[in-house]
Amino acid sequence: MRFLKSIKTLVVCIAAMGASAFSQVNAQEQMEVTNAELNKIASAFQGIQKVNMEAQQQVMQKVEESGFDANRFNELYQASASAEQTVDASDEEKDRFGKVMGEIQQMQVGFTEKIEEIISNEGMSIERYQTIAMALQSDTELQGRLRAILEEQPQ
Repeated sequence: MRFLKSIKTLVVCIAAMGASAFSQVNAQEQMEVTNAELNKIASAFQGIQKVNMEAQQQVMQKVEESGFDANRFNELYQASASAEQTVDASDEEKDRFGKVMGEIQQMQVGFTEKIEEIISNEGMSIERYQTIAMALQSDTELQGRLRAILEEQPQ
């Protein structure tokens, strides 16, 4: 379901949001990231995955409680996120969708706070985490180093 994938991506990457405001990492520019920092990110990642799973469950429950079919909610979500895509919906359905999205956005605040706490508990600043997260999107060498650390960690 695209909506849940979007929420999953949003939750997992929420700490990276706004990172471009802190740092513009050029794809050709190698960023200096220590193994200690990557270990902190890998450790935080496990906690963030737990928050992500909790978020997915709570969002799905909120959608179901609202009386929406998951596919219909996804249609409305995609239409609301795209200027090109439209969908026929009654005023009642639009109102209900808006209310549910508002509740999900409120939930997101709590998820964001949990993720920030996980990162801080690893001894890393949110800004540094965001900078490294942005670099990880384009730096394949850095991705490989993080992947190796994640593979070594116990599940």
